[in-house]
Amino acid sequence: MPVMSMTGFGAATFTVGAQSWRIELKSVNHKALAFRAHLPDELAHCEGIATAQVRQRLMRGAIELRAAMESEDAVEIAVNRAALRVLMAELQHVAAELGAPPPTLELALRQGNLITLKRPTVDPRLAEICFADGLARAIDAMVLMRSREGESLAVDMLARLGSLEHLLAQVEVDAPKITANLLERLRVRVSKLEAEIGTDLDKGRVLTELVVFSDKSDVTEEIVRGRAHIEQFRQTLSGPDDAERGRRLDFLSQELLRELNTLGSKCRDAGVASAVVDAKVELEKIREQAQNIA
Repeated sequence: MPVMSMTGFGAATFTVGAQSWRIELKSVNHKALAFRAHLPDELAHCEGIATAQVRQRLMRGAIELRAAMESEDAVEIAVNRAALRVLMAELQHVAAELGAPPPTLELALRQGNLITLKRPTVDPRLAEICFADGLARAIDAMVLMRSREGESLAVDMLARLGSLEHLLAQVEVDAPKITANLLERLRVRVSKLEAEIGTDLDKGRVLTELVVFSDKSDVTEEIVRGRAHIEQFRQTLSGPDDAERGRRLDFLSQELLRELNTLGSKCRDAGVASAVVDAKVELEKIREQAQNIA
């Protein structure tokens, strides 16, 4: 399945009777799935449907849903004309007694619920069906956007993994030469020390120390594990989407960093140190991208 980012947006419209509604979905990074729905009273009973649809199709991310009415053609306006006439008459009478200016209609309308807006009643079941259809199309739009961004992230990460492999290959070639040079320098120092003190050192002990040093300087294990992690990273990107892809990629990034740290501490050479720093820079960019994968 395609790689999906956790960042996305989707929108759709639907109608219920004479009412036109718009649904908007927004998604950003989150370690799990967090969903919030902001629905008006007319659609409050649809929240359960929204939660079920989102959880079924969107695996990770902080997702926010909003629904708002766009148009309503069949609004009924009811004016309590009898009460308004009585109120206006009373206000005019009081104004005349006090010598005040005559009251305005605006003043009268402020005094009570003399005008009401009546919306046509909608069957709740019909509202649920129309809402579910609109939400499904909004999710489709979000999935498409998340997939496109996810594919871009995957291409970028694969390119950076190639750079990591190149750096590991460089270290693999250079490390044995560096170790051999260091061992030769140690042998020269031992010879000089023996000449200075006028006696031979314990050859067995010196040989043992050189073997220990050589073993501690060997980075073969770190390079092999690093390559294995890179291959697992690639397989995870191209493999099936089981809602754990993003977490596995983040874990593999941490394991790669562990191998690079060990490699850098073992191979004390300016060239290798520079290569390890470059590798860590690439890996940090990979990890930032991986943390946005659903």
